[in-house]
Amino acid sequence: EVIIVCLAAQFNGSETQQASLPPSNEQHRQLRAPGGGFKSIKHGSPGFCGILGERIDPTIQLEKQIWYHGAISRTDAENLLRLCKECSYLVRNSQTSKHDYSLSLKSSQGFMHMKLTKTKEKYILGQNSPPFDSVPEVIHYYTTKKLPIKGAEHLSLLYPVAVRTL
Repeated sequence: EVIIVCLAAQFNGSETQQASLPPSNEQHRQLRAPGGGFKSIKHGSPGFCGILGERIDPTIQLEKQIWYHGAISRTDAENLLRLCKECSYLVRNSQTSKHDYSLSLKSSQGFMHMKLTKTKEKYILGQNSPPFDSVPEVIHYYTTKKLPIKGAEHLSLLYPVAVRTL
């Protein structure tokens, strides 16, 4: 049985929203909905690792995006992606640079971690992407375009890995 530890909580103003595990022997998770709140999903269900073609709304701020996991480590990101399909992804805070983020992606070769760097109020993925106004705009763009990263040129961002809490 696979257990994923609670890695993130959502705060709405000063109130904390908490979700509890449904009383059952089956493994369930809580999926953060784009507008806030949570919905229950079962391990292995289609929503666990993302749904192909799930629309990314670049107008929603980063902290409210279901694929933004905040301050999790590279190892934690890989553990989440391990259960998912190729082209599954999540965004997390960079461990090496306070104001940057990392895009973690599962490829056929394993896991890739790409830096999302902020330069002059714009965000760039790796070293060769066009500049974007926000991280959600970067992610939205690469859901339909190939990544500009060596070793991932054939990949797009297809399956967002949603934040789940126990």
